[in-house]
Amino acid sequence: MTAYYATVAAFILLAAGNVTYQVWAPVFRHYPEIDCRTGLANLSQAVDRARQAASGVSEAGEDAALAQFRSSLSPEWDQHDAIRAACGRTDEQASLLDVVERLRYAEERAVRREVSDLAPLRRRAGQISANQP
Repeated sequence: MTAYYATVAAFILLAAGNVTYQVWAPVFRHYPEIDCRTGLANLSQAVDRARQAASGVSEAGEDAALAQFRSSLSPEWDQHDAIRAACGRTDEQASLLDVVERLRYAEERAVRREVSDLAPLRRRAGQISANQP
């Protein structure tokens, strides 16, 4: 019974330590110096590029379009944490980062909507047009 309790306690301590590290590790990370405005412009351009890339594969389905959208965000969005650290110094910069993040998620929802709602309608309209003399 003692071995069982020791194993359970060790597991709980290990899990709690892991969660604690995940919560507090970003506070202690050091990122390279990045200009906030330049970083925000790069993130915004990456969102535009990803939206265009995802629109080209909308016929392949929602999963393919989302995968294309998310992969097209790189390499700029790989620097997101560093940009967040650079933009967190003032409220104005933090609010601008929030706008870019909300744009990303809105564009991702738009890709989903495009694939699930508009693509079938476009296919059907194309079939109707093809059948007209």
